[in-house]
Amino acid sequence: MTTLTELIYFPIVPAVKPEDPSNEAGAALLDVFRAAKHQSGYLSSAWGRTVEDENLVVWAIDWKDAHPGPSATAETLTPFLPSPSSQTPQTNPPTPTTLLATLTPPLTTSASHPHTPATNTLPSHPITELFCPSFPTSLTPAETSALHASMTAFRTEMLKNLPEGARPISFSMGQVERPGTRKHEGSPSGEAWGMVVVAGWESLERHMAAKGMEAFGRGIAPVRERMLKGGVGAVVGMRHVRFLAVE
Repeated sequence: MTTLTELIYFPIVPAVKPEDPSNEAGAALLDVFRAAKHQSGYLSSAWGRTVEDENLVVWAIDWKDAHPGPSATAETLTPFLPSPSSQTPQTNPPTPTTLLATLTPPLTTSASHPHTPATNTLPSHPITELFCPSFPTSLTPAETSALHASMTAFRTEMLKNLPEGARPISFSMGQVERPGTRKHEGSPSGEAWGMVVVAGWESLERHMAAKGMEAFGRGIAPVRERMLKGGVGAVVGMRHVRFLAVE
């Protein structure tokens, strides 16, 4: 089954605490998450705060490939967003940032029975790495093909060539399909396209340790040669999230 993964990054005010059953604002946000279940094509979803900024939330939704998306509009999430005056521009965008990509392998496992809901694998990981590098649209077709090959080789390095016990639990990736391109001041063409890597880890420390190993450096080097800095990557570039299932 082909699935489309929607990643929605958005800041929330500190008073919104979805983890606290007694918090009314948090309960209202959970209701927004649950409401997505009634949309056509919904498979599963999970949400969590980022380690890097606890007021930045990521909502990950898996849809059947025909889903038109995006599901969560700025209007839907507006009650939970900080006011512009309280923003920290470098880390907390005033509006949600949404990326849609077909990930391989998908994050949702198929239901074993027609009446059994599909299961999102993100909550089963102690921590999840979200890596969303951007690349210039000025790359030639040959350079783009080489970059995709480098991303595939990077996945192999992570899953097979890191020492046992240092490898990620899972590693999914895909190209951002919507939006296909974004404006990017650092790109020679003024625009960039992106990739998404979703990797499950036993701990944040395990991921940090892996980044210092030879296999990681060998795999990421050709990717970094093409990567752009800043732009949308400043918001979503590298995040770690402890996901909870939307039930």
